[in-house]
Amino acid sequence: MRRLGWWIASGLAVLAAAGWALRSGPLAAATPVDAAVARRATLEVTLPVTGVYEVPAVDLSFDMPGRLARVLVEEGQAVRGGQVLAFLDDVELRAQASQAEAAAQAAAAQVGQAQAAVEAARAQVRQAEAAYRAAQAALDRLQAGARSGELQQAQAAVDAARAALDQARRTLQSTEQLYAQGAVSTSQLDAARSQYTSAAAQYRQALAHLQTLQAGARPEDVTAASEQVRQAQAALDASRAALRQSEAALAAARLAARQARAAADAATARARRAALAAPFDGIVARVYLRPGALVGPGVPVVTVVAPAGWITAEVDEADIGRVSVGLRARITADAYPGLVLTGRVAAVGAQVEQRPGSRQVRVRIVLDGPVPLRAGTGVDVDLLLQTVPQALVVPVEAVVAAENDGSWVYVVDGGRLHRRLVRTGPRSDTLVAVEEGLSEGEVVALGDPRTLREGMRVRPRLVP
Repeated sequence: MRRLGWWIASGLAVLAAAGWALRSGPLAAATPVDAAVARRATLEVTLPVTGVYEVPAVDLSFDMPGRLARVLVEEGQAVRGGQVLAFLDDVELRAQASQAEAAAQAAAAQVGQAQAAVEAARAQVRQAEAAYRAAQAALDRLQAGARSGELQQAQAAVDAARAALDQARRTLQSTEQLYAQGAVSTSQLDAARSQYTSAAAQYRQALAHLQTLQAGARPEDVTAASEQVRQAQAALDASRAALRQSEAALAAARLAARQARAAADAATARARRAALAAPFDGIVARVYLRPGALVGPGVPVVTVVAPAGWITAEVDEADIGRVSVGLRARITADAYPGLVLTGRVAAVGAQVEQRPGSRQVRVRIVLDGPVPLRAGTGVDVDLLLQTVPQALVVPVEAVVAAENDGSWVYVVDGGRLHRRLVRTGPRSDTLVAVEEGLSEGEVVALGDPRTLREGMRVRPRLVP
């Protein structure tokens, strides 16, 4: 019995030793875990948001009632801004526009005629003013009488005429005596008599002028001059009244011309509104009506969408402080697998919009170049907040938050796990930058930290 007990005790010891050897020796089983290599890479810190692709779209309609005459486009057709898409029946409108244009031209001709009448009236006023001034000056001279200078000139003329008459008389007397003696001819005698007669006439004329100046204006002359002034004044008043009338007629003609031109322009504009034009370059998304249909204001005929648009994304109020104009963005869409677009933030909304369970701010993103998206396509947007080149990165699953606000990782070394404190930096959705505590090329475990422990033997499976 003692020998049997010894064998049993020895067997238990051997079994215990073997179990320890299996657990701690080279033959112990290693737990497989996912792992990754700490590597250098460009880390992009992004803010993921969702958005919608929007494009300018407009329903085009005529602003007046009528019957649709022609539709010149089909759905899906590309159009240019200003291109005519449809016409109303505009025969009556064009006739009205032609009549209004003719009336405007006639009114303009009447303005020219009225302008010519004004110029003629102004010329008559100038002539009447000159006649009035002349008549008034003549009356003023009669009423003022002769001036001393005029009397002196008249007296000097009388004296000169008397001297010439005396000389002509003496010459005539001498010639008559010589003629009686036969010393001169009859023609010489006739010449002396003619000279005397002329000198006598000049003397009488000069004497009469002097006497007139000395006597002053006659009452009948003053009366006649006053009548001439009155008549000249009446003619001047009449010409001025005619000028005012012609100017009033010109103003009326100009007003009528402006009204006629406005009516012609309005009629032409109405005729032009019978053509429906594209407001911008785009694509015809919908044609609602066909020729012969009755239309009116607000009844859509064609819908045009722009060929390019923008992304409208919604950012949580808590994250909006990290978003600014100019921020780069990467866009993907489930409806277009493999398509990656880029753009930038062009505008950040000025208000927070209340949504059920959230508060959002709208952000507009303009795209780099043309895109194949359709209006209303839902997209995923990554706003690129920060780029860290040559960062030492590990997957986010490898980093565990410590109780003291630090972080740690499990480093795989010699087939075992070793817990190590690290200092982390910026992170993306998948990667974390490790700034201290880890070296490039080291392997870190990615398993659930609750299933991992210090010194645990593992068999790492590297994942990309």
